Amino acid sequence: MAKKQTQGQPGVAAGDMDGNVDKIREILFGGQMRDYERRFTDLEKRLTKNIEQLSAVFEKRVEQLNAYTRREVDKLNEHVKSERKARLDEGKQGSKDLKKLAEQVESWCAELEDQIDNESREVRGILQEQGDEMAGLIQETYEELSKSIATEARELSDAKLAREDLAGLLSEVAMRLKKDFKLPQA
Repeated sequence: MAKKQTQGQPGVAAGDMDGNVDKIREILFGGQMRDYERRFTDLEKRLTKNIEQLSAVFEKRVEQLNAYTRREVDKLNEHVKSERKARLDEGKQGSKDLKKLAEQVESWCAELEDQIDNESREVRGILQEQGDEMAGLIQETYEELSKSIATEARELSDAKLAREDLAGLLSEVAMRLKKDFKLPQA
């Protein structure tokens, strides 16, 4: 590479000047940049951990809800089976009562079916409410995490050095190195 002579300082190459500016930049801002990188990495780890925890809690609650629903449906099925069996056993008492019992069993079955329909609707309503509650919880957690990220970003933004300030500082350093900078007299 051809070395340029800098104006005002014979014998100093432009490449050496660039190297000095890079060293000064590393000395002035290297620690802050490493600190920013570390803070961003920590923030990312915390967010990942929180999301994983929320996912695990959500999955656990869904599993509990599914288990509860299965148990309730099984109870209802057993209840219906036992009711039907009881009604059929009672229906065997006599030929005269058979017709009466058949009507009664049909009535009870219709009632049981209505009850099962009603309880199924209630269980679906409960499931819907719990699903809405979980969605609300997820939304709240998302909003809290978003606020936390925004706060962290604002803190990082407030702590960083503005571009214009950095440019002025580097210009002043360059002028001092060239000895073109005159300090104001006190």
